[in-house]
Amino acid sequence: MTKDLAAAAREAVLAHVRHWNNQDKDSWLKILADDVRYEDPPGTVAGIGRDVMSVQAWDKSFTPDKTWILEPLLVIACGREAQVHMRNHGSVAGKPAWVDSIELWRVNDEGLVDSVRAFWEPPAEIRSHLGLSTWEGETALAPE
Repeated sequence: MTKDLAAAAREAVLAHVRHWNNQDKDSWLKILADDVRYEDPPGTVAGIGRDVMSVQAWDKSFTPDKTWILEPLLVIACGREAQVHMRNHGSVAGKPAWVDSIELWRVNDEGLVDSVRAFWEPPAEIRSHLGLSTWEGETALAPE
């Protein structure tokens, strides 16, 4: 039986939102492939691997001075990819913040997320609090 990869890509986006908003890190990590590649946004350092996502994407997003709630405004799935217009509501350094992003999510044959590219423009007033790396490259955690 062939897996409906478009449906899997759509569900991956919706699962991401559900787990993120519920602050359920363990469930969120389970939707990611071991070798997931995450560019958030492209032009910064690409995170590679579930362990990097745990530390860089999750832990650095949920801090005492940052919180985010995700709202998918539109999800379009084709092939093994889904594109989403995401509204990111939050608080950064004690100030309300929101950012719209256009994100491209791809799943592998097992339906796990193997690539995310999140396009957004960091607002100047909160950019320094976001911890973005501005050099081109990739990061992966060193084996222990």
